[in-house]
Amino acid sequence: MRNIGEYLKSAIKQMKHNGSKTIMTMLGIIIGIAAVIIVVGLGNGLTNFVRDSINGIMGAYGAVYIDTSKTSEAFDADDVKLVEDTVDNLGGISPIVQAAGKVKGPRGNCSTEIYSGNESLMRVFANKIIKGQYFTRQQVETAQRVCVMKEDDAMKLFGTTECIGREIEITVDGKSADYTVVGVREKMNSYFDLATSDYDYFAMIEVPYTIMGDDFGYNINKLDQLLVFADQDKLQQVLDDAKEVLTVEHGLRGSDAILAYNVAGENEKMLNEEMGFLSKFLVAVAVISLIVGGIGIMNIMLVSVTERTREIGIRKSIGARTEAVMAQFLSESALITLIGGSIGILIGAVLSAVISAFTPITLTVSPGAILGTVTLSVVIGVFFGIYPANKAAKMKPIDALRV
Repeated sequence: MRNIGEYLKSAIKQMKHNGSKTIMTMLGIIIGIAAVIIVVGLGNGLTNFVRDSINGIMGAYGAVYIDTSKTSEAFDADDVKLVEDTVDNLGGISPIVQAAGKVKGPRGNCSTEIYSGNESLMRVFANKIIKGQYFTRQQVETAQRVCVMKEDDAMKLFGTTECIGREIEITVDGKSADYTVVGVREKMNSYFDLATSDYDYFAMIEVPYTIMGDDFGYNINKLDQLLVFADQDKLQQVLDDAKEVLTVEHGLRGSDAILAYNVAGENEKMLNEEMGFLSKFLVAVAVISLIVGGIGIMNIMLVSVTERTREIGIRKSIGARTEAVMAQFLSESALITLIGGSIGILIGAVLSAVISAFTPITLTVSPGAILGTVTLSVVIGVFFGIYPANKAAKMKPIDALRV
């Protein structure tokens, strides 16, 4: 412990002696460590931002569907009731019939994507109802011509969100029908706007699936897909249970004709893979700057060895061991990187806070990442200090004293 203290005192003395050189050497480490802190925080922040944005668009749901190439069976309203009665932790289940068409209101018209289902379809999107209400089970069962739209769709079609009780005209495949607005959802978040910015404007209209047959000729008694809703942590189990119940009901055990797909889970998995790759890439770029800083440490330590050749010779001639000389120079390089790393962490944290304050992305860095960054800085200092330290330690006293 005493020797360590002496090495540190010697290292501090040399750092003061080489003031400007030490600062310039530290600068590479400071920039590298600050960059690591920022890019790690940026990677985490981007991941959280994208995940929250996606969760702000889509609800937690999956799909149970029939592979029509393996069976002629189909789902109907009885299957929906069966799953509702038998599957635990179910948040809801809805048929889904989608269609593309045109929609016309008093103030405008545009293309539309129609989503039709029962009252549980409300959970397919995460944006809330801000005017009126979602269509009810009774409205579904009696096949009423009612609809729900987003607030920006209401502005497009009516010029106002105060449109409850007013009518729009929906046209699909040349067939038209008037629907009464019973609910308005809040608009989607900016991530949705960004994702759809390359497309012409289209309204998202939700209607009871039971009216799709009467108005547009869809066979609502022969469905190939049902949407299943549940809490995210229970969704996969609920999907598996619904799949099993429906497989038994339709006598399709062993045929793999009924399949389940966890939409929310697959989106999460894909997001983690893509953002994980981005985070690793950003960290790799930052680590390169750390390596450059490490090379700077090696250079200044080599200069220090050259300047202190006579001192090394004197120490070795009076009995200093090779290990002691090497430890002295390694302690200097480690101390430089430790101090530089600490400053870099502080700067990185400050810049992360500034970026978070002026952007919608909150940069987050875990204590483990900070500890790992400090450890990495010291390891780099020691690694790049080995060659200069080894060169100093292997000097022969007689050769050093001749200088």
